[in-house]
Amino acid sequence: MNWDDLLVEAFSNRIRVGILRLLSSSAGGMNISRIARTLNISYSSAERNLEALKLAGILEEVRLGRVRIYRLSGRKEVRAILRCLVPHELEGFREDS
Repeated sequence: MNWDDLLVEAFSNRIRVGILRLLSSSAGGMNISRIARTLNISYSSAERNLEALKLAGILEEVRLGRVRIYRLSGRKEVRAILRCLVPHELEGFREDS
């Protein structure tokens, strides 16, 4: 799957858009359980959608022991795309050089 296909797949799903909005307001990221509870979805649904967003390069996963923390990628391309989705929530968002 190419970059364009991954982006279309990532943004064509309401749960994934909800995850992106949620993570855009979370400075340090969130674990799967917190994301699932906040969005009122099952753990497995959250996990499946987080994996798709990670595969698309939109999210990064940080492992702290057994806990997986997900946060928005700092890539410039991702930041530009997300600015369209949640423009006011990305003002303090970090960007990789």
